[in-house]
Amino acid sequence: MERGVRPVLAVDADPNANLGEALGVETGTTLADIRERGSQPEGSPPSGIGRVRVVEDEVQRALSEACGFDLLTMGRPEGPRCYCAVNHLLRKSLDDLSRNYAAVVIDNEAGMEHLSRRTTNDVDYLVAVLNPTAPSLRAVRRILALADELPVRIGRRVVLPTRVGPEGLPAWLDAELAELPATRLPEVPQDDAVEEAGAAGRPVLELPADTPALIAVRRIAEALEVPVPTALP
Repeated sequence: MERGVRPVLAVDADPNANLGEALGVETGTTLADIRERGSQPEGSPPSGIGRVRVVEDEVQRALSEACGFDLLTMGRPEGPRCYCAVNHLLRKSLDDLSRNYAAVVIDNEAGMEHLSRRTTNDVDYLVAVLNPTAPSLRAVRRILALADELPVRIGRRVVLPTRVGPEGLPAWLDAELAELPATRLPEVPQDDAVEEAGAAGRPVLELPADTPALIAVRRIAEALEVPVPTALP
């Protein structure tokens, strides 16, 4: 948003929703809530066009508005229910909403759930976040491999090393990253200010501009070469 890319639609697609807390935005109704209400006989909207319009209106009301961005939270279904229906609603919502935003940023859970369910069909940047551990590296490899197998258009595949200590990444991990079929982004350092904000439930948007992690994020935005739109279509 500092680069003029706004408004942004931020999507929390992790069932363990916490993006709103990190951004300082109160989360109200989720897509899972809308889907649950629609699955109950007493809460079912009319069939046909009327039903579609009711769901679209509910999704609009579920948006949490903030300065420069809106937040849409997927949530999770009650009980041992499949995520298929919620994923379908998320995909439909993104198709409808994305034209109103300069950019859409989706925070997925650590894994391949949303790629495998094709929640998004058109991706400009697939950012695989890496912690400096062997399990995280294995997860990144699986995500990149799956991205090649699915009929999803992906503009750029990038790997983002995070929580990197002052000594840098281990030599073995450096070597492994060089072999991945993805561009390596600048590292986000381990940052006590970010950790303390998270522990206290404070939003990262309130951190000082000279926080090391935020400085790194600005370098990452430059490395991604995100185009700055002149106007929305």
